[in-house]
Amino acid sequence: MRKIHTAIFLFLMTLGQISCQTKEVKIVFENNSVENPTELNETQKYILKKKSINSDFDYSKLDNIDNYAISESFEPISGEFTYYQFISTYKGHAYVAPGDSGERFKTFHDILIIKTNQNNKVVDAYQFTMEWAEIPFQYDVYKSKTENLILADNLDIKSLNLNRTEYWNDRDKLFKQSGIIKLK
Repeated sequence: MRKIHTAIFLFLMTLGQISCQTKEVKIVFENNSVENPTELNETQKYILKKKSINSDFDYSKLDNIDNYAISESFEPISGEFTYYQFISTYKGHAYVAPGDSGERFKTFHDILIIKTNQNNKVVDAYQFTMEWAEIPFQYDVYKSKTENLILADNLDIKSLNLNRTEYWNDRDKLFKQSGIIKLK
């Protein structure tokens, strides 16, 4: 009887170890090319830069971005989803202090990360402007509030229903820019 209990115990321990192991993040696509910026008043293009499987978002970093390196916060960690990272390079209006002769336009880079389930349904998404210089950085982090959306080429980012994670008034809560997602 003792051998049966020992065998059952060992079986359950082995089963527990196997089920608790997470698969390693696997990068299945990476694009390191530098894109030309879209011009003022042109629709932004969110170009696919990285795709990985067995992935998830690092919510501890995304929810506390002021405590971490920005680029590090948007990298995938082990999980059970497909992770997509997009970059939109565009020309925009730069802040120029009164009396300053600095450039009135600047090249900006928005990072968009999306995770999907096995049916390519969007589970979550975040967007951030890499050149955001005002503290808190968390103020420029937008999180998706969408439901039942399938990720597809040429998807309008407005369909992600992006909302600031921190905001001071309701007029400043919604993401106002437009753009399309380029999977190809």
